[in-house]
Amino acid sequence: MVGFYSTAVSLMSAITVANPSSITFIMFCVNIGLILCSVIQVTAIIVLYRKTACASVVGLATIMVFGMCAFLFVLQLLMYVYNNADAVYVISFCLCLMYAAFITTGVYSIMLSRNSHKTLCILAAIFDLIPPVGVLFTVILSYKIKYDTVAQEYVYKGYAYTYAALEQFCAENKAMFIDMAGAEELYPLDKKETKHKLKELKRHTDTADGQYAYAAAVATYTPEKSRTAVKFMKRAADGNHTGALFNLGYYYELGAYLPKDLKKAKSFYTRAAEQGDEDAALRLGILEIKSENAAAGLALFKDRAENKNDICAKYNMGICYEQGVGVAADMDKALDIYYECIAAGLFAAERRIFAIAARDINSHQNGEFFRKVTDRKFDGSFAKMIDGLIEIKKRLASDAVEHFLKVLDFNDKWEWLARCIVGTLYIDCGKEIADKCNGAEYIKSSAVMSQIANDIYPVLPSSVIKAAKARSKAEKNKQTLQKE
Repeated sequence: MVGFYSTAVSLMSAITVANPSSITFIMFCVNIGLILCSVIQVTAIIVLYRKTACASVVGLATIMVFGMCAFLFVLQLLMYVYNNADAVYVISFCLCLMYAAFITTGVYSIMLSRNSHKTLCILAAIFDLIPPVGVLFTVILSYKIKYDTVAQEYVYKGYAYTYAALEQFCAENKAMFIDMAGAEELYPLDKKETKHKLKELKRHTDTADGQYAYAAAVATYTPEKSRTAVKFMKRAADGNHTGALFNLGYYYELGAYLPKDLKKAKSFYTRAAEQGDEDAALRLGILEIKSENAAAGLALFKDRAENKNDICAKYNMGICYEQGVGVAADMDKALDIYYECIAAGLFAAERRIFAIAARDINSHQNGEFFRKVTDRKFDGSFAKMIDGLIEIKKRLASDAVEHFLKVLDFNDKWEWLARCIVGTLYIDCGKEIADKCNGAEYIKSSAVMSQIANDIYPVLPSSVIKAAKARSKAEKNKQTLQKE
């Protein structure tokens, strides 16, 4: 970049001496300024293009226009330096095309306002008429705008909101090995309370238990002080604290707080397992698979499932059969295992089966896995969730809504997704604005519990959101008048 700027400045100086008063020269200098802005602008547009699927065609077209500008710039440079008589025409055309490219960027920015940062997008679009200023706003926008969620990508690509919700559910519930270990359940604290709690815990770090408690609190409340958390976690591990041994193994396995090192992770898990930590023993099987020793990992899962009645180990066996890890892929066997896990009360197995069916629900696919799932019998709210999927597959939206609404009566873990899908079905299939308003309200009500709903609600049609807000306001006014 520095070399490019130096070359450009040197070239401008030479041309100024040769022909300082020429109109052609002035346009040529403007083109040099615009091409320098273009380099930065294209970089920002590429970042935006990679972050969001919204208006991706316009973004790609903008990049192509700037590419044509670069080609013309090189051509005009050669013609001008060699005093070609037609240079003025090429320079003029290049100037017009580069300005058109910045205007195209403005259009792209306006279309991105559907994603987020509406005010910043509009400002970037307006100031793209003044390229140097517009470039600054585009760079800021490329930094501020976040990567699209799976749901947003699906909506922007023209798919229905219901498919977007299901697709994001699948993305969040990929085939992954699990254990029963969870994060420490610590109460949220404000800044003052956090300081007081950490100070109090630090006073008791003379024992392994105290060191572990302090390390866990530091990692939870002040993750930016990860070095302190690791230091005290290691001290607790030196005292053979089981929880600290497991956590250090987990840190090394995932590369969280510490450099990723599967050998060290195995060492800490082994020590924790020797002290009776069942989750550490299970993680050893997962490590075998990550270390490309899948057969040994599967054998460990089988041993724990049969001899320890470890439901997570059984579920992990299902993942192996589904994905063909350490054994030939066998979806029927995997579903049998997941079915047993559901009977044992493992919610992760329900989520995995629902994801398998939802992934294969699109009519463009052959539906083989969908049929394998829906041929089985389930109980409770999960049975209604599967029934709802069957109706979606048949394109019977009203029947699907009935099934998902029945899920709400169970008031269990499936309620948030059922409520969200009821909303997306109203948005996709409702013919009246009142139906779409109902859909928006269902999605908004589930956003408290559902990240999927949180991601979908902002990309609903603006007309629907406005209508829903207006109706909500009218109902509140009506209730106020009735009370009076």
